[in-house]
Amino acid sequence: MSWRFLEEKTTADVAFRADGRTLEELFASAADAVVGTMVSDPLALGRRESRTVELSAESVEMLLFELLQTIIFHKDAQRLLLRVDEVSTRQSPAGWSCTATLRGEIIDSRRQDLLTDVKAVTLQGYRVARTPGGWEAEVVLDV
Repeated sequence: MSWRFLEEKTTADVAFRADGRTLEELFASAADAVVGTMVSDPLALGRRESRTVELSAESVEMLLFELLQTIIFHKDAQRLLLRVDEVSTRQSPAGWSCTATLRGEIIDSRRQDLLTDVKAVTLQGYRVARTPGGWEAEVVLDV
């Protein structure tokens, strides 16, 4: 499970590629990339706050999109920086769904090395694909 910035993809936004052996690992990795755009060390965030979210979408691509947007929403609406602590995904005839536990802490510039403010996930160059090693996503963030 990993992620890296794709500086060659965009000049005004932030792009990254995330991967995971499982879909759940991909979701956690992509979420860490979003948080890693906002703070220098996502792993150093405390676990003081917790939110459980249940999401659904017609496709696995849009399910990941919804999860990443939810992380951004909590940052904007509640000033929370949240990482995926646990996530489970399910596919049904109606589409995809997931339940995720997000943990983190309130934004505090005295405790965190804040980098940039992420406004949204874009659909520009967005993709989620199964690979021989598991799953991979490319995401562009509006900053």
